[in-house]
Formats: sequence, C-alpha cells, structure tokens
Amino acid sequence: MSSNSRARRAALFQSLISFGSLALCACTQSPQQQASVPAAVAAVPAPDARVSDEAGKSKEIKTEVQYPELAPEFAPMLQAMHGYADAAKADLAQIVADAPPRADNAAHPVLNLDFSVRTQTRDFTSAVGSGDSDFGGAHPKPLLATFTEHVPSGKLVALGDLFTDSNAAFKALSAEARRRLEADFDVRLAQQIPDAKARAEQVKASHEWIEKGTAPGAENFESFLVDGVDGKAIGLTLMFPAYQVASYADGPQQIAVPAKVFYAQLKPEYRDAFAIDKEDMQAGEAMQPQAAAPRPAG
Repeated sequence: MSSNSRARRAALFQSLISFGSLALCACTQSPQQQASVPAAVAAVPAPDARVSDEAGKSKEIKTEVQYPELAPEFAPMLQAMHGYADAAKADLAQIVADAPPRADNAAHPVLNLDFSVRTQTRDFTSAVGSGDSDFGGAHPKPLLATFTEHVPSGKLVALGDLFTDSNAAFKALSAEARRRLEADFDVRLAQQIPDAKARAEQVKASHEWIEKGTAPGAENFESFLVDGVDGKAIGLTLMFPAYQVASYADGPQQIAVPAKVFYAQLKPEYRDAFAIDKEDMQAGEAMQPQAAAPRPAG
C-alpha cells in the first residue's frame, strides 16, 4: 500500500470518527435545536467525508479519483463528477494512444482528481473537482471543474442559468474580475520587481492576459461557487484554472464577487436565495454596464 493510500485511509478513519461524534451530538439536541438546521444544508456531510476512492492501474494509465459522500438528492451532482472523471480518463488514454511507444521503465501516465463539497446554502450546494493529468511532460495538465446544484429543483446550474440577461451579467462579472485580478497582480509585481521599467512591462503583460481570460462569455466563467453565510447566498467565487488569467507558475486564481454586482440580473426565482440590502442593490445597479446614449437626429 502506498503512503498516499495510507494517508487517505487515515483521513477517512478520522472523518468517520468526527462524523460519528457529530451524529451523537445531534441525538442529544432538542427537537427545536434540530429544526433550526436547514434540511438542504444538513443533507450534505462535511466536505472531507469520502464515500469512495477510485484507484486503478491499467497497462497504460494510473488513476486516483476521490468522490465526496452525498445524499440521494444530490445524485445529479455525483453523476456529473463521474462524467467529468471519465472524460478526463478518456482524454489521457487518447494522448497515450497517439504518443510514440514509451520505454519499459517509463513512469505510467497518472490522473489525479479530488472532488469535494465547498459551499452550502439553503438553495445551492457547490462542489469542486481539481487535480491534474500527467503524461510526463514539462508539468502536469491542471484540471478544474465546479458543480452547483439548485437544491429546491434538484438541477445542476451553469452560471449563465442564474440570469435573465446572461450577456449583461457576464459583462458585469468580467469588469469586476478584471478589476480585482489586475489590482492583485499589480501588488504582487510591485513586491517582486523593484525596477519600475521592468515592472511596467510585466504589468502590461499580466493585464493583457487577464483581459483575455476574463472577456465576457460563458466559456471564461465556467467554474464558480455560490458563497453563503447562515444559509443565505451572499455572492459568488469565480475560479480560473492555471493558464486562463496567469501563467502555470502563478497557479489557479479565484476571486469573491458580492451579490450586489450581479443581483439586478438574477432571474426572479433565484433572487430570494441571495441576501442583499437596498444600499447594496442601488450600488450594484450603478455598477451595471451602461448602454451608449442614442445619437441626436439630424
């Protein structure tokens, strides 16, 4: 048994102990205390719990995939996770099939994926799948996917599904992502590159990379989580895999976007799921991209 396998099994044993302790505490609560926990949130165990570890080694590929424990109502999410893992395995298998024969002592191509629940509100549960596909190149291919289920309907939703006008919403999210990422990289580069001229060149290059990776459109905002506090959604976390807005060395990036940025674009059936006050809503409406004024006749 490898050291990684032993570590995972130790973590699983500890998770089971913790889960058992929580269950015992729940049994000692009064009915009123138990009723205060939203059913949709209580249905999902702690993100570290594991229902299955999928490990295998064929003649060509070694795979290690971990899935979270999910209640039956989250079957669509678990099915989507398995579908993503299967597609990643097929992609790596195709790369192996197309590549020249490897030496007998060459390391096996490896697929590593870990799926876990990250955020939970009364209306949404979001999970992340991350890892890499390693064929032995300069560095592994990073993998990142998110899965968000609308709990009342039991349906998985893409980011664009939340909005009445997805184009307007993506423009607002693009502007916010660009602003935050550029500010973050400007600070990093100021700390890393003392020379002003050399830093200016790097700042320009990083801004161009960010602008391309955050251009409005569903393809640049595929990975997201619904963030929440006390069961109520308060915003989104936008996630960008390595290469999308920065170099491989910089790794994946993510930013938190408050609900006021996109609240005006939410479909009516989703608005009650997000907490926002009137001042925030007015500020969000002021942040929406404005249409160009019509030109006077004549």
